[in-house]
Amino acid sequence: MQAQTLVASVRPEAGKQAARRLRRQGQLPGVIYGKKAGSIPLTLPLKELERILARDGENALLKVVVTDQGADREFMAVIRGTQRHPIKGVLTHADLYQVSMEEKLRATLPVILEGEPQGIKEGGILQHGLREVEVESLPGDLPESLAVDIRGLSVGGHLTVADLKTPPGVKVLTAPEAVVATVVTSRAVETETGGAGEPAVAETPPTVEENK
Repeated sequence: MQAQTLVASVRPEAGKQAARRLRRQGQLPGVIYGKKAGSIPLTLPLKELERILARDGENALLKVVVTDQGADREFMAVIRGTQRHPIKGVLTHADLYQVSMEEKLRATLPVILEGEPQGIKEGGILQHGLREVEVESLPGDLPESLAVDIRGLSVGGHLTVADLKTPPGVKVLTAPEAVVATVVTSRAVETETGGAGEPAVAETPPTVEENK
């Protein structure tokens, strides 16, 4: 994964009032911590961090340039946690974790299902099991997600973590037998949900209009 540059500055003030002032100015209070960085309170560019999150997610690799009294220090980091306003949904705080490019780290990656299973045409229903897995790799080898082609799945077929294809240098830590995707019959879904003759409906993500 290519590192994204994020220019920040040392945050001179702490506390809720100071944090509110930063947010009104379009800035974001945050912190970077780690072996080399220690713990440094930061002022982060809100729009830039939102753009990185939208494109690369929380596993984005960052080159954080910290300005402190005219001097710059650089740290490689990943995002270890974010906080958002419960109603507005905007970022209110971000934690960055300083990493070494020579030391492996653990991360949680989303599992992306690609294609339409053959079993759907046979009348089956796709069930997305495990939606994320834990991996270990060097920061530069960490992918944004892990994808698996499900087009060959027939009714009764399934794919497990062992079927996931990983880039070189990436080790999956999640149990290999955990089911990622399976295609089942409508009758099997009714049995699981306790339905009595009602048609089973596959779980589908909400549309943009529904979210509105």
